[in-house]
Amino acid sequence: MLSGQPASAGTSTLLFSAALARSYDVSATRRLMRTPLLPIGCFIVGVFVVSYLCWALQRSSGPVTEPRNKYPGGLAGVLWRLVAISVLCASMIMFYAHIDDDRSVSRTTVVMPSWVPFWPAFAPVYLVMLFVPWVLPLSIRDTKRFFACLLALACGFLMIVSCWMLIPTTLPRPPMPEGGWNAVYRGIASTDAPNNVMPAGHAMGPIVVAWFAGRDRPTWRWPLVGMLVLGLPSIALIWQHRPIDILIGIVPAAIGIAVGETLIRWRKSMALPHHG
Repeated sequence: MLSGQPASAGTSTLLFSAALARSYDVSATRRLMRTPLLPIGCFIVGVFVVSYLCWALQRSSGPVTEPRNKYPGGLAGVLWRLVAISVLCASMIMFYAHIDDDRSVSRTTVVMPSWVPFWPAFAPVYLVMLFVPWVLPLSIRDTKRFFACLLALACGFLMIVSCWMLIPTTLPRPPMPEGGWNAVYRGIASTDAPNNVMPAGHAMGPIVVAWFAGRDRPTWRWPLVGMLVLGLPSIALIWQHRPIDILIGIVPAAIGIAVGETLIRWRKSMALPHHG
């Protein structure tokens, strides 16, 4: 277009559209499109389908009611719970690995506060905490509470994943320590990139399952509190997450727990006889 010549309405619209397109950051949308939402969603839905079928099979082959202090279904009860929690945990790990390994994402670098020490000797404690969301739900005897625990884990994880995708972060690690005592930490650092820092999903999982296990087994409550008090700091002491990330991770855990408890109350209200 020649200088001094008025622009037509169509040309002005095209110029405005081009400027708008240049100013719009589509990286978040592209990350969302690259994420395998359908397969992961199918896994999460599949955990409830498989669990229900196994539970229905167990109920049809045994007594409907069991004493509260006895694990329902015996070996069959353990197996269908193991299948259910394994499918859910595998889904979360796959989702996490996909986002964690995406090198095309521009991540914001966060810094560990200077007052947090680096103690790689706590890596075994951290490693044990990784297995808590997979193993501890097997101890939940009440079927409704077990399903509520799975739902709470799924809800909390989906909220955390949304934060990871909207605000990609990374935390620089200190130099790799030497010595046999630090072998566990070196294994963790070599397999798990220091990404997806905020919020801490490693905090959400143990908190959720400890809540429902404690509700099902009241005598376990204080030992479970002790596990969290000793285990959660290890996440920061090996510099996987900052303390603020652990605190933020409590929020989706609390929301997931609230959703699970709501499911329990709804199921109980549906089971009550209606008069009138």
